[in-house]
Amino acid sequence: MDPINTFVTDLHTDLPRLLGLFIALAGGLFAAGSFVRRRHPTARQSHVAAATSTGRIIYNDAPTVRVAKSQRVDRIRKLARLAAGEYFDVVENHGSPVPRFRVTLKSIGQRADGPTAHILVSFGGTQVSCGPAVVEVASNEFILPLNTRDDPRTTVFHFLEHGDALDFMRVRLRRIDSDGAAELDLMQVSGNWLKG
Repeated sequence: MDPINTFVTDLHTDLPRLLGLFIALAGGLFAAGSFVRRRHPTARQSHVAAATSTGRIIYNDAPTVRVAKSQRVDRIRKLARLAAGEYFDVVENHGSPVPRFRVTLKSIGQRADGPTAHILVSFGGTQVSCGPAVVEVASNEFILPLNTRDDPRTTVFHFLEHGDALDFMRVRLRRIDSDGAAELDLMQVSGNWLKG
């Protein structure tokens, strides 16, 4: 046999071993590179860490944005079971003559499409709005229809965005019990975020 045919035949039988050796070597190099990168930050990573520690906002090409401080969102959600004439303070009053967020159940009634609850909403002196299926009797006084689904047309709400803050409030009638009590779903969200 001539030397070239012998080399090709040996190469053909040793090819799986050489391929396995190549894959193991490449995997080892990749693992070593990852280890070194984690232990020693690059110049870009050092720049991001330095900027974040000084309070600046850093934008990356990634779909997320890193900020120096986290946003703050406060969410309160409560279920209140009230009889006619009772009220519930969603947010504590702290001695103020004007309630911050109070819902008073004035009465329970009936319309052709089902039971209703007549409520008065005190929201720190602010005028609140209602969906098209709600009847506004007077200023911040509403007749809510019963709706078991989360339907914005049957809710009383307030939404205000000003500067870097957001205030949202919602009142929804969930259920009317046979003993004449109404269960109201009350929610308030207030959020603050950094200006960018």
